Amino acid sequence: MKWLRAADRLMDRLARLGRTVSSALLILMVILINVEVLGRYFFKVSTLIADEYSAYFFVGCTFFGFSYSFRQGHFLRVSLLTGKLSSKAQAVLQCSAAFLAFGLSSVVTYEVAMLTLISVQFHSVSIQPSATPLWIPQVIMPLGMGALSFLFLNEALQTLSRLLSGALAAQRGETA
Repeated sequence: MKWLRAADRLMDRLARLGRTVSSALLILMVILINVEVLGRYFFKVSTLIADEYSAYFFVGCTFFGFSYSFRQGHFLRVSLLTGKLSSKAQAVLQCSAAFLAFGLSSVVTYEVAMLTLISVQFHSVSIQPSATPLWIPQVIMPLGMGALSFLFLNEALQTLSRLLSGALAAQRGETA
């Protein structure tokens, strides 16, 4: 199906974007920590934001890195029992797991989006000297989880498509 291939290419771009943003945040975190260490050691001054913003950048690295890690097959998978199943049974389990993961990650996406909206509504700020509006670092979570949700859905649909095309080919007496 043409639209599934297009969706798969879009998911590749989404994963690469996640990798790029995650990498940029990691670089910023390293720079910020080094500026803090050098400032304290040589000049006896502090940025007063290094701990806070390093944590925000770390969360960003994690949530934006989910997409790329999943797409590259680096998410943890338990295959003790599934390795002994037929390829069709494995595909059925993979499809089911991807749909379940999509459902769970969608719920998490919704909940962290609601948390972010509450922070906006109540004008919540961090307790640190920067008084950062909390919605700014919190928006990372629904973006990262939303991207991961789309990737789970894509995997489920791709696997389902392969299963259905294999079943149709088997009905016609062809090899899939």
